[in-house]
Amino acid sequence: MCDTIGLLTTGKAYFAKNSDRSPNEPQVAEFYPAADHSAGSLLKTTYISIDQAAHTHSLLLSRPTWLWGGEMGVNEFGVCIGNEAVFTRGKYAKTGLTGMDLLRLGLERGNSAREARDVIIRLLEEHGQGGNCGFDHQFFYDNSFLIMDREHLFVLETAGKEWVYKQMERASISNRLTIKADGDAYSGGKTYDFKKTHLEPLYSHFSGSADRLEQTGSCLATTQNSADLMNILRTHRADLKNPLAQGSVASPCMHAGGLVGDHTTASMIVELGDQIWVWLTGSSTPCISLFKPWLFGSAPAAPVFAADDPNAEAYWLKHETFHRLAIGRILPEEFYTERNNLEAAWLTSAENADQQTRMELSLRATAEETAFYEKWSSKLTSLPLIGKRSFHKYWQRKNAALGYGKTNYV
Repeated sequence: MCDTIGLLTTGKAYFAKNSDRSPNEPQVAEFYPAADHSAGSLLKTTYISIDQAAHTHSLLLSRPTWLWGGEMGVNEFGVCIGNEAVFTRGKYAKTGLTGMDLLRLGLERGNSAREARDVIIRLLEEHGQGGNCGFDHQFFYDNSFLIMDREHLFVLETAGKEWVYKQMERASISNRLTIKADGDAYSGGKTYDFKKTHLEPLYSHFSGSADRLEQTGSCLATTQNSADLMNILRTHRADLKNPLAQGSVASPCMHAGGLVGDHTTASMIVELGDQIWVWLTGSSTPCISLFKPWLFGSAPAAPVFAADDPNAEAYWLKHETFHRLAIGRILPEEFYTERNNLEAAWLTSAENADQQTRMELSLRATAEETAFYEKWSSKLTSLPLIGKRSFHKYWQRKNAALGYGKTNYV
């Protein structure tokens, strides 16, 4: 379960996504440099091998650690892609390219939103989509994509090897098909109501995607900058009184617990101007996380790591300890005020950063974040626990599976 947002404005374009997956699944942000590849070489994706491209672009990819593909990312040309699980009437394939594989391949091979879109379509038609994408359970689905650069934005929806896309100026997508007979192009060339034909109603309904899509869509109309997008990714449904003490799939900032099995495990915002600024949590639960800045092309600095750096997973797991401490508690307003002040200072610094100071800003943000969490970790245990017993039992099981110590949940 996820939510992806994109908008084109005068002078800048913005991309944002919350990745909602198993709460115990680490997700890492890795930088891959551009590379040339030998003619005739093969590329091993998550489940299948395909022909490798002669050249792959540099990219930043947010990736579940056990998968080759990624949930969201941006490449050197400012192409951004986020994917969503969508539930369709057809039988899901047991193997093929996963939606996350297709996302990464689009970033590696596309130097524009149009080209990345066409790469995904071509590979979808050639190899199909499929394969288990569940971390600790079997989970099969089809995919939709939000693909954009500084000038163009496309929503691409799929059902098996069938597809439709629509060009837009602003869009948000969630875990449901949305394009009817108003698409710009369809596989096979014939216009038809793609949503009505392919949408599977039961899973689409219980995914909470309609509620989340309504919330992101209403916020999108007034969104102007990265700070606004941070607020959207932290949005909880109005009737959710204590998000850290109850599960809900109906909020863009998703919280697992009880019957709800998915959780926001990573968040990313990309600001496409003259430079490419990326804001990442590098951790779960954006409502209590900080978005740290990284300027695309800089040396990797936490929460961005070089490809296959083991410190990337360790970073996510370390930050997850704070989230597990916060579960079942109501954090004081002082926490959020201090968090917001840190981010506001980083946003201001990013506006004025030059070649010399951009790395300093990333390092400063990481250091200030570390101090912030050290301060608040010592305060959390004194806060009372709230929430249902079933909710806390759920997180006890998750903590045990992740190797964390026993909690004091009652």
